[in-house]
Amino acid sequence: MIKPDISLMERLAVAWEGLRLAASDVRRFAKPHLIAQAARTRRFPLAWSFVYVVLFCGLAMLIIDRPLARLLKAHVGGDIEGFFRIITHLGEAQLYLIPSGIAFVGMLAASMRAVTPEAADVWRRLSVAPGFMFLTMAVSGLISNAIKFSVGRLRPRYLFEQGLYGFEPFNTAWAMNSFPSGHSQAGFAAMTALMVIFPRYDLLWLLIATLVALSRVVVTVHYLSDAVAGSFLAIMVTILLARLFKARGLDPQWRLPRDWR
Repeated sequence: MIKPDISLMERLAVAWEGLRLAASDVRRFAKPHLIAQAARTRRFPLAWSFVYVVLFCGLAMLIIDRPLARLLKAHVGGDIEGFFRIITHLGEAQLYLIPSGIAFVGMLAASMRAVTPEAADVWRRLSVAPGFMFLTMAVSGLISNAIKFSVGRLRPRYLFEQGLYGFEPFNTAWAMNSFPSGHSQAGFAAMTALMVIFPRYDLLWLLIATLVALSRVVVTVHYLSDAVAGSFLAIMVTILLARLFKARGLDPQWRLPRDWR
């Protein structure tokens, strides 16, 4: 008996049905595991976020960083590059370290010279915020620099100029300290600290931090994984310091008059 020919549309319909059934089986198998993992993540958010970031950075180093860097180098220029080259300056640590350090010392000095105990207490409470900002920047910056030195990742310029991609551990050369991104770390440390100090404007701080981290990738001075690692490091340090401050009864938040409404 001769079988009738099957049209292309019929073949596609059969293939689609097979894919749909396979996807349904995968969903049934994966759903309980995903639900359990989501519960574990909610229970230990920082720990699991660290795992996810490590996995992402490892994957990015293998298959994403190089092609993305070449793509951006070849196609980004003009006003877009100029915009991000300006934005990237907001990730310079001294913009936040120096003013917060001066403010902290100045407010402590004012508390010691205050005429009344009430005034001294006000100055001490106000000094918590710049102290929190300074510690956030300093601690995350020190950790970032230690990782940079230990990892010794070559910056994208080596890929563009010499076709080199890799690591030279325990290296202090600027061009070999790409991981993690210091500007991304500083930008996110400062802006996450500001989210704690002025939470009303958290979306603005998040936007600025994201643009700073993105700028390091767009202007091709860092790989994507560098920016992600630096950003996460800053967020993690800020959250841990905020918890420490809270445990010690210190509140970094500055409450403006409108916050009481």
